[in-house]
Amino acid sequence: MEEISRVDLEFARKNAEFGPKPFVRTFERALDKLEMAQSELGNRISQLERSANTYAEDHRKKMVRLKQTFATVGSSFERLETQISEVGSNTIRIGEQLDTVAKEKERAEAIKELVGFYAQLNEGNTRNLDTLLEGGAEGMLKVAQTLRRLNTIVVDNEYSAPSDAAAKRQIEKYSENFEKAMLSTFESAYRDGDVHSMGIAARALDAFNGGVSVVKAYINQHPFFLSSMVGQAHDSIAEASYHAMDGVSDIASRPPPPDRWLVQLYADTRAVMFKDWAIISKVFPRPIDLMQQLLKRVFEQTIQAYLETLLARAESQSKLAFLRVLASSHQETRRLVEDLQKFDAETITPAVMVLETARRSGNNPQGLLDMPGDAQTASAQFSRSRSKKDLARAEKGGDPATIDDEDDLDDEDAARERLGEARSGVSSAVAIAALIGRSEGDSAGVGLLYSFLNRCCDDLFESYTAGGNYMSTEQGHLKDAFRQILVPVVRARSERQGPSRSKALLGMLSSVTGGSGAAAAASDAAGTGGSTNSGSSTATGGQSAETDGSINTQILRMMLEVHAEAITRAIELESETAAPEAVAALSGQLIATLGDDYVFPALEDVLESLQDQKQEPDVRTFDVVQVANVVVRLLQMHFQRAIVPFVGNGNYIYRDVVAEKNQLMSRVEMNLNLIINKFVGASKQWIGGILSKQRKSDFRPAEDDFTAFEAGTQPCRQCTEFLQRVEQACRKNLGEENKTRVLTEVGNALHEMLMEHLRKFVVSVAGGLVLAKDVSRYRETISGFGIAALNDKFAVLQDISNIFLVQPSALKSLLEEGPLARQDRATVQAFVQMREDSRSSSLVKQFAS
Repeated sequence: MEEISRVDLEFARKNAEFGPKPFVRTFERALDKLEMAQSELGNRISQLERSANTYAEDHRKKMVRLKQTFATVGSSFERLETQISEVGSNTIRIGEQLDTVAKEKERAEAIKELVGFYAQLNEGNTRNLDTLLEGGAEGMLKVAQTLRRLNTIVVDNEYSAPSDAAAKRQIEKYSENFEKAMLSTFESAYRDGDVHSMGIAARALDAFNGGVSVVKAYINQHPFFLSSMVGQAHDSIAEASYHAMDGVSDIASRPPPPDRWLVQLYADTRAVMFKDWAIISKVFPRPIDLMQQLLKRVFEQTIQAYLETLLARAESQSKLAFLRVLASSHQETRRLVEDLQKFDAETITPAVMVLETARRSGNNPQGLLDMPGDAQTASAQFSRSRSKKDLARAEKGGDPATIDDEDDLDDEDAARERLGEARSGVSSAVAIAALIGRSEGDSAGVGLLYSFLNRCCDDLFESYTAGGNYMSTEQGHLKDAFRQILVPVVRARSERQGPSRSKALLGMLSSVTGGSGAAAAASDAAGTGGSTNSGSSTATGGQSAETDGSINTQILRMMLEVHAEAITRAIELESETAAPEAVAALSGQLIATLGDDYVFPALEDVLESLQDQKQEPDVRTFDVVQVANVVVRLLQMHFQRAIVPFVGNGNYIYRDVVAEKNQLMSRVEMNLNLIINKFVGASKQWIGGILSKQRKSDFRPAEDDFTAFEAGTQPCRQCTEFLQRVEQACRKNLGEENKTRVLTEVGNALHEMLMEHLRKFVVSVAGGLVLAKDVSRYRETISGFGIAALNDKFAVLQDISNIFLVQPSALKSLLEEGPLARQDRATVQAFVQMREDSRSSSLVKQFAS
């Protein structure tokens, strides 16, 4: 607006007056132009809308036509597909019919041929069969198949006409001669090492009777069952081997290594299986079946017979010997099974997959029965490496469980490489596994013999572990072992049941030795913190108690070692699902025995010893407290390391075991609290008894009695010596907080008794020196406690003793200006009255004024 009216504005400024008409005309012209532009724009928009509608309609029609075209094409393709399917179905039906016709033709030809052979045999003519036998391997296989079918016919027609009897006799006779000839050929080839001839005879016999006879012949003539080691009398072998295990029945000795003859037998088994697979895979059409039968014979006959003899010998000696031999034998057997399973997964199963693939593909299996040459070499090398290591382990007498698996890998790298090359040459393992219905994971880690080998191992030990047999024996042994370990404790307690019970108990406490090594080590391992309620925290560098007949860390260590060994056996022998319950049962047995038969009776004896008020409380009670604390710590360490990892976490078994352990520890802490409180009470009574022996003349000595001035009174010496022993025992056996609590109670009790005690005696001028000497000794002893509150109290007591030292003229100044001014006036007046010169010098009246 400003732009179109700019000229009019300049004209108005020049004329100095405003005229609206020029502006109106200008705005009217501008409005006319805008209306014209608006009209042109509307026409243009209408034109574009008509064009867009036309194009949209054309596009819609084209899409409809295109959709119809696609529908037509789809219908055509569906009709074509239906026709192709019909043609395919017809083709399949034709193929099936042709296949059926071919099979029927082959069957008819086979029946015709079989009828011909039957008729010839009925006439006693075996010329055609003899001709086939002379035709080599294929002819033998053909004869075997024919004889098998003929025998089937004879069996099915058992009640046939008498005219067929000749054929039946001829078939049976010829079959018998054929089987004998093939077995003879196989045995001769076996002795000569002719694998090719063995394979021909084995395949012929497999076609004849399923290979039953040839498998039996191979196993019966196997050198492994005829070797000198296996052929010896099992009794003599077990006897010689068992005597080589020193300390097998001694609970204090470590478990011996596995039986050396058993290790040798397993090494021979590995070598035989690894070596025989190379022959079996080349000779027999179904090598996996023969391996199963061979392994079954080895486990059921050779291994089981030797194990039964060995375990019977061990059982006749002791339960511990039986359990140790059973566990070590089971461990060594598992090693054997794991090695065989690994060999199966790496060598046997891939070869069987190749054979199965060949059979399914319809190829001639004869050429695929042999393993690749690389696999044969790998098998032999794997066998040699395992055998050498087993022999070396047997010679060293080492525990197989301690052998690092990395050694196996180092010794078998070459064999594994060869096995990998062999498997790479027999096509994809995944594809082969898919052909025989095995998953990739199964083919990679688990062989065909995996479950069979596990079952063989379980069958060997089932009679010893099934039905709770093992746990019953283990718990019986554990009970006997704990009873044997606790024999010294039981004997000592029985000796204390006589009339001189207190003396016997003091004798038991006097046998406390300086065995600080074990307890200190346990304390360091468990930490220095302890229960503040029980007063059982250990002091650094303190000396622990090793009591004969009382709580003893050495006895506890023996019990824990025996229990840990039992847990190890339970984990080895029990199944994975039953192991947690077995460990929990053994844990409950340990806790019950440790509490009811060992710790609590010992603590009860200590409590009973503190009941005798005529004897001084023995400060070695704190040694028992310290050792009991170490026992609790060792039990907690054993629980965390040997029990918790095997009972799981958060399940009901774990909760029950933790509850049993916590209950035992709570009872121990409660008893320790009671012992300490009882000791403090007995100490108060003992100190009171000593002070009651104070003579009136002790504080009114003769002026020439220099001994009293220098040494003080006898009750004071007895009390301070006892307090020093208490302080040393607390410092050695208790933690800082518990030591302070005990010494504070004893110190406060002493202060109260002295405040009452000193007001009972009249003190002379010379007696004031004796009393000051006694108070000074008490104060010096209490200062050794290191407790500020007690030091302040006995400082006041020292000031009170000065009442008996000052001259009458200075007494008022002492009472009103010194620390005594803050004390209770009646209490101070009572002490003033005990001065010998209190009545004669009118001190009481002076003090009262």
